[in-house]
Amino acid sequence: MDTEVKAIKQHKETRREYMTLAMELKRMFAEGERTGEQKKETMMILEMLREGISKETIARCARVSVEYVVELGKRNHLL
Repeated sequence: MDTEVKAIKQHKETRREYMTLAMELKRMFAEGERTGEQKKETMMILEMLREGISKETIARCARVSVEYVVELGKRNHLL
């Protein structure tokens, strides 16, 4: 088995495929993290709107524009 692993590691095409797959998985993981962070931010903004916190305060705390807070609030029937 050790011999087979060494042979595969030295095979250029297999190595290239592995590196391509590794890069794609890394990209997909990073994209998933970004999506999760955006969802978390959205949920926080919506909860703050439900609590009656001002749009300006929400925008400042979430580091987004007031226009974004208003748009999000309207899309979710909170404004």
